[in-house]
Amino acid sequence: MGEFLDQIRRHNAKVELELLPEVFLGVVAEAKNSIVFGSPLTGAPGQVVADVGGGALRGSWIDEFEDANNALISTSSPYAEQNEDGIARPSGDPYVQRSAIGGRWNVALTRMNIQRIVDDVANKLAEGGDQRPIGFQDNSVLGGSGS
Repeated sequence: MGEFLDQIRRHNAKVELELLPEVFLGVVAEAKNSIVFGSPLTGAPGQVVADVGGGALRGSWIDEFEDANNALISTSSPYAEQNEDGIARPSGDPYVQRSAIGGRWNVALTRMNIQRIVDDVANKLAEGGDQRPIGFQDNSVLGGSGS
């Protein structure tokens, strides 16, 4: 019986290693969604939307894959930092949020609760769901040739 359990453990470890690229891609996609649109997993409210068209701030966030193990979610918006922490620049006064949509601390809440995203993506993949973001089904960002 012990040998059988060892075989199961080895198989499970192999499956987990094979899922790592998909988990990574799914986590990056969900973390970006949490920052931009908000997430019940992290408690992030999403970026503020100051116009009917969806907001320049929301559209400014990008994800860049530095290599197979590192991704950067960033924005070049000059308002992002003020919206994140509520401190106006350069005055240091409180930054007034005029939008009813979105809120503060999206990056901080996403970082603080990243394990919830990891667990959610891994659980969905383990249940057989394909959580890879659109455009990454072939794993080309990770140097893969196709799924």
